[in-house]
Amino acid sequence: MTTMATEGPRRIPVIDVHAHAVPHTLIERLRADRPGVALLEDGDGIHLDIGGRVTPVIDERLTDPSRRLSAMDEMGVDVQVVSPWMELTPDELGPRDGARFVQMVNDSLGELVDHAPARLRGLALVDRRDPRSAAAEMARCLDTGRFHGAEIGLGGSGPALHEPDWDAFWHAASRAGALVLLHPWRPASPAGIAFSRLTDIVDNPAQSTAAVGAMALAGTLRRFPELRLCVVHGGGFLPYVAGRFDAIAALERAPGMAAPSECLQRLYFDSLTHSAQALSWLIGFAGAGQVMLGSDYPFPTGCADPVEAVTRAAAQGERLSDEQVAAVLGATARRLLAGSRRPAALTGETWQI
Repeated sequence: MTTMATEGPRRIPVIDVHAHAVPHTLIERLRADRPGVALLEDGDGIHLDIGGRVTPVIDERLTDPSRRLSAMDEMGVDVQVVSPWMELTPDELGPRDGARFVQMVNDSLGELVDHAPARLRGLALVDRRDPRSAAAEMARCLDTGRFHGAEIGLGGSGPALHEPDWDAFWHAASRAGALVLLHPWRPASPAGIAFSRLTDIVDNPAQSTAAVGAMALAGTLRRFPELRLCVVHGGGFLPYVAGRFDAIAALERAPGMAAPSECLQRLYFDSLTHSAQALSWLIGFAGAGQVMLGSDYPFPTGCADPVEAVTRAAAQGERLSDEQVAAVLGATARRLLAGSRRPAALTGETWQI
């Protein structure tokens, strides 16, 4: 099944911008070359030992391209923008092994894209401990034509994203028109409470709120207005506390300086809110032109039917127009992806449906 979003007389692809992978060719590469990373196989399946950190078992849906495409058909998704599983983050590796492993991941992800180039596109893994090398690796991947940007973890090792160390990366991403997916990684409990599932429910969105909120308060978003940043999980708590950002920032903000909420409304968000009411409110806050479909495939904390979730939100509260629904399902993502450096599939006939 292929579901097309409609924008006026045009039909556009349904595009999921938040999905993850462990490319099957990465597993094969790691059998022969182990840059500080080892394969561990047991009765449960395959794990990775990344510099002493053992990952959870790798879900086969992360590695199998045929299962991915079948799931996309079931969801009504035409194109999936695939980013690496966050567990592949190379925090525990030394600089040389980390660089080798990151390149190995991205080369393998490029091969996954080659499996179905009309339906799959990539976001590169980068080592957030070294923003300049991260910019170089993103550029290398963009030059292949298979990638549209990068995924960055919001936590872990390395400078915080609002610190000046990242300016070179933000400059490079802005010039390239790259999409940068900001994703929680190793969040700490803001209340110091360790309780089953609170990491997914509270800590992940709280980390997004804090990390990206600091970028707004520090002036990063103001200094790089062309950045195309997408905050997953509906933006964490950012859209819902924007007024609080403004109220407290006003105590120190110089007259005439933009309010933080103005910067926050320039961000992009995925649709993964798990609530039709919250998604409708998010679209009201940011505008349909800033919200894109996200499933978090293949994880159970994601959404198995993201297209239906958008159409359900459209029918609740203040009804969304057909144009707004089309923007969320694919028009906004298509516009952003077409603006990144030479995505060949976007200029071909498969995108002129």
